[in-house]
Amino acid sequence: MNGKTVIVIGNGFDLDMGWHTSYRDFYDVHKGWNMHKSNHDDLFQYVIKCVADNWFDFERTFFDYAIHRVDVGLDTEFYVRDIQDYYSFKDQLFRFIAERSKQPIQESSFAYQLLKAYIDGCKRFQHNANMFLNWFSFNYTPLDSIANRIDSDTTFNYIPVHGTIARNNIIFGIQDDDRILPEYRPLLKSMDDNYNSQGIVKALLDSNLIIFFGLSMGYIDSIYFKKMFNSLSDGSISPSLANKEIIFITKDVETKKAIKNNLLDMGLQLQILFNMSNVDFIYTSDRDGKENLAKFESLLSKL
Repeated sequence: MNGKTVIVIGNGFDLDMGWHTSYRDFYDVHKGWNMHKSNHDDLFQYVIKCVADNWFDFERTFFDYAIHRVDVGLDTEFYVRDIQDYYSFKDQLFRFIAERSKQPIQESSFAYQLLKAYIDGCKRFQHNANMFLNWFSFNYTPLDSIANRIDSDTTFNYIPVHGTIARNNIIFGIQDDDRILPEYRPLLKSMDDNYNSQGIVKALLDSNLIIFFGLSMGYIDSIYFKKMFNSLSDGSISPSLANKEIIFITKDVETKKAIKNNLLDMGLQLQILFNMSNVDFIYTSDRDGKENLAKFESLLSKL
């Protein structure tokens, strides 16, 4: 291994492993919400109206509603009910993830194989593993249980950025924005009692190899990655860390395009980024493709 490796996983990791825990799945399970449509201009009705077209970014719908309240003005009756509905959505999401994470695991998946390689790497480095390997998860699923199944003798140290159902501390909400009315700031992730420093930004800046698995680079969580990508694009990062290897493991060509579009929406110059670092994509939908499989096996060997 040459330098520090950071692995960051999103919902695509869970999906590849066999857990159907996407916001789309959550929406489909709760289609009964449509029975409660009304003419009220509150959070619940806004979600019912908008999330069907924005199922891939459920939290963005909450953010859009909070901005919407800035435009239409504060209504005491609505905001009290809105905060109650927010906690209700969060509770339903917790229950949904808890149930879906009991589903069978695909041990042949890229996700499972990456986790296994990471645990093997931690075992080799033993007590110094954190000096070389860091794993961050944006998922709520209990990854510890899978790691323990792979090797119960190795301590699996990872950072669940937004908490887990196993620790009953999931953080669901929106990013900071000074336009949000004070009454709606309970929706901010940073206002959650469980929110604390995770060190992901520094870890990304200090790394040589970065693996993003199943992350769309969407708006709500872009704050965690924008600084690193900007540093690579504008040349402000130290020369010793400028030539990073960045691997995106994603479903297919279409999700690759979505990632690129989201990076552009961050204000990045992709031409500069791709020339400053070694950026590549691996597709989970192409497990039998020789070139794709060779790239994945080469990646595992670096752990």
